Amino acid sequence: MDKIPEKLIDLIEKSDSLVLLSHKNSDGDSLGSVIALERVLSKIGKHIYVPAPVVFPQRYSFMHKYSNGWGNVPDKIDALLAVDCSTADRIDWGDFEKPDNVPFANIDHHDGNNNFGDINWVNPSAPAAGTMVYKLIRSLDAPIDKETASSLYVAIMTDTGRFSFNNTNSDALKIAGELVEFGAEPKFLTTNIYFNFSEGYLRNIGIALFNSRSFHRGRILFLTLDRAAMLSFSTSPEDSEGIIDFAMSVRNVDVAALFKEIAPNNIRVSFRSRRGINIAKVAEYFDGGGHPNAAGCTILSNLVMAQTAVLENIRKLLGYR
Repeated sequence: MDKIPEKLIDLIEKSDSLVLLSHKNSDGDSLGSVIALERVLSKIGKHIYVPAPVVFPQRYSFMHKYSNGWGNVPDKIDALLAVDCSTADRIDWGDFEKPDNVPFANIDHHDGNNNFGDINWVNPSAPAAGTMVYKLIRSLDAPIDKETASSLYVAIMTDTGRFSFNNTNSDALKIAGELVEFGAEPKFLTTNIYFNFSEGYLRNIGIALFNSRSFHRGRILFLTLDRAAMLSFSTSPEDSEGIIDFAMSVRNVDVAALFKEIAPNNIRVSFRSRRGINIAKVAEYFDGGGHPNAAGCTILSNLVMAQTAVLENIRKLLGYR
């Protein structure tokens, strides 16, 4: 649904104090969209509170200066806005507790969104939540400064894989161009996100590639960040966003998975696919979600069992016995 619900615009216009919510393990789309909304709504006189993330992911740490400090918890809350969250379980509430009887708006572009809000604007054809937020901001006739434009550019750029994924459409490119006119600098933003690695990130690339395993004549490729190796090289599983994309640069790979051993019996899995393979179905089997070509989940078992279960489900998806 590309048309913005009138109830959503009416809720924002009538609300004085709003809470903006991103998803757990915030990525560029979620973070950039929330920062842009927080900046714009604050400028038009709203009192905004953003409970999470408390600490920005390292890759997006330069964006912290774009935020207004997330604000303080309002005495009275008029509305909750969740952005880029496919289910209510994906919301990162931080230390904030959801209040009762407060209108809840759900703004998202995931195909598996279960319409958990009182107001739902869900558009699976949108390339990023950032494109939806951009249209919402324009509909409010609110100002877009350089920092807001930069935040939205990051949202769109990262969720389209630097404008290379299947979700890259004319809308994404058109809006990105308009954001450049508002002051976003593609070279600066691309450099800070994709060419600004820490030493730990480089070590994690090495660990993941060393632990690579391929199946079915190279159509399926697994990368692994195990705790023993990460402890040995003093790295963190959090410093790993984008490593999964290295797998998709390998010839003939149709499905890839990156397994991150966050803790014993706690495995976070990132998926990628191409050639029309809907890898989100595998993520959903493990109570995760995402897009047809990019999804994720958390599996509460040991690493070997998690990989065995994921491989079995990918085989079923591809029609292998």
